[in-house]
Amino acid sequence: MMNLQPNSPHHSAQIPFTGDVELLHGPKLDQDKVRIPMSSPDGAVPGQPLISLDYYSVLAFLRRELSTKKLDDMHRRLWLISSRNNISPLHHQAIKGRQILITERPDLHLVWYYDRIFIKPIPRCLLNYAFFKTYVSSDDPVRLATNGFLRTYTKLIIHESDFDVAKEKRLLPCVDITWTEWCKFIQGFCSLEDADVAPRYQYGELRLTRLNFYSKLFLEGWNYFDTYTQYGWYFKQFIAPYLFVFGSITVVLTAIQTAITADSGSVYKQSASGFSTFSICITVIGLALFPVLYLLFQLREFMYALFHQKTD
Repeated sequence: MMNLQPNSPHHSAQIPFTGDVELLHGPKLDQDKVRIPMSSPDGAVPGQPLISLDYYSVLAFLRRELSTKKLDDMHRRLWLISSRNNISPLHHQAIKGRQILITERPDLHLVWYYDRIFIKPIPRCLLNYAFFKTYVSSDDPVRLATNGFLRTYTKLIIHESDFDVAKEKRLLPCVDITWTEWCKFIQGFCSLEDADVAPRYQYGELRLTRLNFYSKLFLEGWNYFDTYTQYGWYFKQFIAPYLFVFGSITVVLTAIQTAITADSGSVYKQSASGFSTFSICITVIGLALFPVLYLLFQLREFMYALFHQKTD
């Protein structure tokens, strides 16, 4: 089991690892200068051959790779969706019956949906000390997001079996690193406090069904992430609730009718008229819901296409 006890507390602006334990070796950074682009054989970000080492290009890349702005904006309500420190190790994800799926979207990292959990691999460049010091540490939002993202791996990889799963799933970009090297690198991130990470990473795994529900209330969106790519799949989820509701109404109406037939003076006779009206209204509303939803979907797609046509 990995020893996750920090050696010493880190200041929030410090880099949680040193050049001696970096996992991606490269040129050392001149300590007397703040922003010297790290040289590399191809003059590009490690692992990203099409992105130059221009300072602002790298920052834009890091923000795309690591920003969780929507969840950060929603962090005061994330307690409705998740709890703190509820990240299960990789080996335990299989015990829970979850399939680990790779995602490159930072806002889907540690989001789970029934038997699936989305995990973002570690970008290769974050394993190099010079790159981290030159680019990551120079921008507070990027630094907080990076610290939080890498801190999640202190919970995902606790045992050597987790480390083996991470290498198998290609969550770690350097397949030739050893368990000992990984422990030394990640140890510094264990001591990070919540103030040292982005607000989203103050919480752990997020349930997608709850995210989609609360997104309608707090993010002014239809869904946080659509899991249905066809209308048929979306409407299919209503079948079971519909059958339950209409089946229950049918049983109640049948029972009332039987009671009235057996005893014309039954107390149910007075309530039969009101409940029958209620049942008719529920049935009509239920039958009308599908075409109304379909029209709303069509309207949403039309507005989306119209908006993007104007912006283009």
